[in-house]
Amino acid sequence: MRRLAPRWFAPLLAAPLVLAGCGTEKSEKTGPNEQVAAPPAARAEDPPEPLPALRTGTLAPVEHAELKGAIAGWRVEGEVEYVEVKLPIVGDDLSLDWDRLHVELDGAGPGHVAVLANGTGASEAQVLVRRPKSAAAPETLRGALFARRWQDGRNEWVRVPFAGAGGAKPADDATLQARWADALARVLGDTWTEPHPWKQFAAGRLAIWLKKQPGAKAIAGSDLLRDRPARTDLSQLMDTTTGVMSMQEALQHDRGLRLSRETGPRTVALADLKPPPLAAHPFAAMQASLPNPNGGAAEPLAAATPAEFWYARVDDVRLLLRLLDEADTWITPVVQILQQNPEDRSLTARYQRQLGLRRSDLAKLFGHTVVGEVAIVGSDPYLREGSDVTLIFALKQPEVFDAELARQLDSYRGEITGLEASTVKLAGVDVQRAADPAGQVRQHRARVGDLAFVSNSPGALARVLAAAQGQAPRLADEPDLKYMLARDPGTHQALAFLSDKFIAAVVAPQQKIQAARRQEALAELLVPGYAALLHGWLFGHAPKDTQEMIAAGLLAADELKHAGGEAIAFAPGQAARSSWGSPEALTPLVDLPAVEKVSEVERVAYDNFALGYQNYWRQFIDPVAIRLDVRDDAAGAVADVDVRVLPLISATNYSEIEGVVGKSRVTVTATERGLQAVWAVGQDSALRRDMDQLMRTLTGKGDVGLGWLGDWVMLGLDDRAGVVGLLSQWDDAAQLPPKRERNQLEDLELWEQVGKFPGYAIAEVKNPTTLVATLAAIKTTVESVAPGMVAWGEVARHRDLPIVRVGVNPGAPLLPDKAIAEAFGIHYVQTGAAIVVGLDRPTVTRVIDDLLDGRLPKAGTATDPQFVVQTRSAVGAPLWTALLWMLQGQANTAGKSALRSAEILLRGDPAATQSAEGLARLGLQYFGFAPLNAHGTPEFTLRPEGAADPLQGSAIAPTFPPLPIAGSPIERLMQRLTAVRGEVAFDKEPEAAGADARSLHTKFSIHLGPAPN
Repeated sequence: MRRLAPRWFAPLLAAPLVLAGCGTEKSEKTGPNEQVAAPPAARAEDPPEPLPALRTGTLAPVEHAELKGAIAGWRVEGEVEYVEVKLPIVGDDLSLDWDRLHVELDGAGPGHVAVLANGTGASEAQVLVRRPKSAAAPETLRGALFARRWQDGRNEWVRVPFAGAGGAKPADDATLQARWADALARVLGDTWTEPHPWKQFAAGRLAIWLKKQPGAKAIAGSDLLRDRPARTDLSQLMDTTTGVMSMQEALQHDRGLRLSRETGPRTVALADLKPPPLAAHPFAAMQASLPNPNGGAAEPLAAATPAEFWYARVDDVRLLLRLLDEADTWITPVVQILQQNPEDRSLTARYQRQLGLRRSDLAKLFGHTVVGEVAIVGSDPYLREGSDVTLIFALKQPEVFDAELARQLDSYRGEITGLEASTVKLAGVDVQRAADPAGQVRQHRARVGDLAFVSNSPGALARVLAAAQGQAPRLADEPDLKYMLARDPGTHQALAFLSDKFIAAVVAPQQKIQAARRQEALAELLVPGYAALLHGWLFGHAPKDTQEMIAAGLLAADELKHAGGEAIAFAPGQAARSSWGSPEALTPLVDLPAVEKVSEVERVAYDNFALGYQNYWRQFIDPVAIRLDVRDDAAGAVADVDVRVLPLISATNYSEIEGVVGKSRVTVTATERGLQAVWAVGQDSALRRDMDQLMRTLTGKGDVGLGWLGDWVMLGLDDRAGVVGLLSQWDDAAQLPPKRERNQLEDLELWEQVGKFPGYAIAEVKNPTTLVATLAAIKTTVESVAPGMVAWGEVARHRDLPIVRVGVNPGAPLLPDKAIAEAFGIHYVQTGAAIVVGLDRPTVTRVIDDLLDGRLPKAGTATDPQFVVQTRSAVGAPLWTALLWMLQGQANTAGKSALRSAEILLRGDPAATQSAEGLARLGLQYFGFAPLNAHGTPEFTLRPEGAADPLQGSAIAPTFPPLPIAGSPIERLMQRLTAVRGEVAFDKEPEAAGADARSLHTKFSIHLGPAPN
């Protein structure tokens, strides 16, 4: 949990005050805490304004004049040759920011690898090329370089053709091979631009590979052969939230250079490692203090769940399948965008295959007449890498259940070779096991009474069976779950719970040390596949077998086993496998041998992790409960999500957030359109003190402050064309960049769009007299600081309220265009009960209607939230369109990491990646994931400037198609999501938890349109 600064709310609260600070007018009909006595008026809706067109097309790089140079060197080494071309760089070209990895070569094919040896500012560009040997020395070498330059206020790509003339026979340069390898290693190893674990591996392995080449003697003392320190930080491998890609970048740097992986002898007992000293809450005493201590609904399947497992229960398997469908439709795209890592790990397919189940048949097999409630449980959070998953079914028709489960397993026998059945005994229960040697299927089935269990892990199932028989602590008996159920009584269609013991197990030495060792094992499993891809880059084809890779110096024989001695089985085109699993599915931690001894290095790393964890979470572990209900209506469906984290203790990070809003509550009616954020601002809020100090500093007057402010503040965005218009002025991620003839400060069209932006701010006014005094002080300050620069006055009236406009005086000096003064201005209205501030006058009048018609927030009760954010829009509406553009822009930006992965695969195995299916398959085998483009498919092609998406182009020459892209994840998301409302509150907990104990309570209502057919 990052530390949050409470002052981030300050600018939001200041907005209505500062924007309105240039005038003092108010209606004579206003009074303290009163709305204007005007009856609701029939609204005349404004006709919809046309939206700006999306700028579609291809942004091709600008063509540069051809650079002419000479072939300065040529060297033959075995079956390959190296060529050097030198090109003079002069004038403005000295500032070009070169792409050193992508060099276009005439007649290039697989196995042609060119690199630019030097970068920006060099007076000579040195192009070094490795390619299959020619019959004679080259007479010419033509191609193109790519570079970025700053032009017209933005970075643009430039394609720079070049021609290198041979003339006399080029010099036989014995250092050419070394300089080519050095340049390529430096470019691939650069972590500043386009990082990737494979690039780190390849950079280091080039140095190792070069030592065994015929020209190695000519490069004695080369920088490539220097000693390099290891980058792996063992404590980072224990961080649950650290990205796998970033961890593997450090590990592959070490693997590529074959740096020592030894952490020293394991002589320290695991029991000597101390977990974070986090105390248990007094849940029993807290529950006894509740109004109805025994009012919670029972969770029967929790009685079959180990106390240290995570737990998720649905009351009907049809709901589970529906949630999985929704995840595929819109949840997964959102996660991909937020993580900036668009990739497909086929998690659903992986786990259903391991469990021997088929999702398409689940509804028939597990319909409500065959099974009742279903729970999914597990022992760790590492579902992406590989985790244990156990399903618990409450049976209604055991015979039908068993028969259908056997039928589904039989369907896998025709697809997966070596699938065999056996019987084992776990926790005293006979377990039917079905597995293949590669571990694609690892089903374990058992029955205890009316409960059936299906698991992908013998270790996890043994613990579950022990709990189900009362032989081990059960989640149902844990005081935190009991308290959570009693704290918020009622039944729900789905419940997920992370217990104290689960969180404690995740951060305990056993799991953390095991997770770190598994990450190191994953790095070792990735090495053979990475080496095979490097072979493809260098030789233009995949290796036939591991012996060819070893002979080429790209893989060492001892890299076909782990540091601990476990064998690694690998064949080119297939995933490396060992007892640790494979890159696409690691062995669950619970199935690995238990850690008994650790090294001193591991002990220190864990101590560092524990200290950092304790600093974030301070004193207590916070259990989490998530409740879900889905209800259908004529417009589609509404998913209600309720999350509680409890309790929060004074002086923790959470209490800092509470300091922003105090203890006040607010009631907010559902919005009909647009985006709103409303938060309570209590009299006890630390924010009030901060803002008082800010205002007094700005005005120099001690009697100015927020004494006028009521109980709430709102920021909003109306659903008008202006939101798309302003976005269009800036956006270059979802569409071609805008063309400007003038700089931004002089661009009249830009200022006109700013003036139409439908944003607004509202603050409740409890003391209009104090507000007037504060505004007068601000007005005086503005006039003294910028005399004659600002014009203000009443420009219209709406429902008998004056609308005041504050803007730049048309006669102000240095104003580049007087029309700008008319294009942009701030409007504000005082209603007595609130002050409204906005840029767009029609937006302000609509907000006034809402306030006067009674649709304004009100002070809430103890059960109401303290912060509310909500949005609603329709397909094709302005706000919907703006969100579509922004999401697609984020997807396009994130897609650059997918382009990197795709290029590595395309150049590493040209034959296997000729189809999208082949590329996805190779990605899963070698990387553990398939890269996805910005519209959700693994379709990529290889161009001279790198990988490209057939629809959206490359990073250097992007194409912007019309939006939404049919069938894309973003389109599916936008077609389903119609409205969202979120609420946040800090609820008082019983005194037994501490005098200032609060829980974080968050609610979301997600409105979904009709599901596509």
